[in-house]
Amino acid sequence: MSDRFEQTLRANVRGEVYFDRTHRGIYATDASIYQIAPVAVCVPLDEDDVRSAVAVAADHDVPILPRGAGTSLAGQCVGRALVIDVSKHMNRVLGIDAARRRARVQPGVVRDNLNARLAALGLHYAPDPATSSRANIGGMLGNNSAGMRSIVYGMASDHIDSLRCLLADGTVLDLRELSPAEYAAEARRRDRVGEIHRRFREIIEANRDEIERRYPKIMRRCTGYALDEFHRSERWNLAKRLVGSEGTLAVTLEATLK
Repeated sequence: MSDRFEQTLRANVRGEVYFDRTHRGIYATDASIYQIAPVAVCVPLDEDDVRSAVAVAADHDVPILPRGAGTSLAGQCVGRALVIDVSKHMNRVLGIDAARRRARVQPGVVRDNLNARLAALGLHYAPDPATSSRANIGGMLGNNSAGMRSIVYGMASDHIDSLRCLLADGTVLDLRELSPAEYAAEARRRDRVGEIHRRFREIIEANRDEIERRYPKIMRRCTGYALDEFHRSERWNLAKRLVGSEGTLAVTLEATLK
């Protein structure tokens, strides 16, 4: 990788930036058998740092790979990319609305730490992977985590209210459930946000029958893009489109959970 990329990344990110062999070796593994050394590692302080890191990576044609605790079992958070580790600094619970039963969190929040905060209010975030003592919310959303109680309480996709995320081109999306009229208003926008809403609607409408016919009818389908969440409902929440996408579509900046 060019010295120019390293210099530019260090100049634009206030958090830690690593290009040395030791740190790249540490981030070359997760809980799977795979080992792939990243191009570099960025540990952002906040949303502005994430946006800066993604912009620099885009300018230098470097792939990006968001990462939390690294508990994934299939190599989801290792790759020849700029790893963006949100677990160290972006790990705050931003707010809890007990009346609405909602919690707004950064992606590096550990699932059990969130539930420790919620317990005093008689609330609980249900998805319970075996790694809940260290699994980050961002990774749980990327993986659409479930757990042994998910047949009763649902998966991560069942507990997402809204999502703030960053695209590779620098666009920030604030996604929530929309009525048909609200969705139509978003689709009329003359920017990247409007384009995404228009194109997604076209994909669903053009493939509605195929989605119905071929998507498996099982309770815990957490792999692939969840297009089947949209072909039967009039109220669409594109946050559900991001859950389970394994970081291939966007970087999670914050989430509001049910």
